[in-house]
Amino acid sequence: MSLEEERVGAKSDQQTQDRPELSCQEAEEYRDKYLRALAESENMRKRMDRLCEDRMWQEKKRVMTHLLLLADQLEEALKYASPQDPVATGVRLTHQQLQKALADEGVRPLESVGKPFDPSIHEAVQLAESPGQENRVILEFTKGYTLDGKLLRPARVQIAGDH
Repeated sequence: MSLEEERVGAKSDQQTQDRPELSCQEAEEYRDKYLRALAESENMRKRMDRLCEDRMWQEKKRVMTHLLLLADQLEEALKYASPQDPVATGVRLTHQQLQKALADEGVRPLESVGKPFDPSIHEAVQLAESPGQENRVILEFTKGYTLDGKLLRPARVQIAGDH
């Protein structure tokens, strides 16, 4: 064996010995990249799930808000209708069915009258003097509602104050 052949063989043996270390290092780098990509993929999936849920809630909120306006109009009509009027009976039944449909979709009315004023669920539109009931809701102009436990529409109320 010539001197040149011995050098090439020695280099080859050295490369073979270094190769497992490189392979382990490369494997570790690829494993790290894979785990990062997997985590990013999972984070993206969770982000998309949240975005989809938020978008669905926003659309549901939009539709329910329109239906609440109809419910308000039916309630207003019933205030002026005679109980014996057959048209009023139809309006009352329609209102009841609309209220049931809203409830089935997760819409719940807020109880406001007699409760302490809460700016997170009430919109104060008028202040009235009412001794002994300071900061309490004494009249409800527009009923407030929640949708799936979140505020859908605040109640527009009159609160008692101390003038």
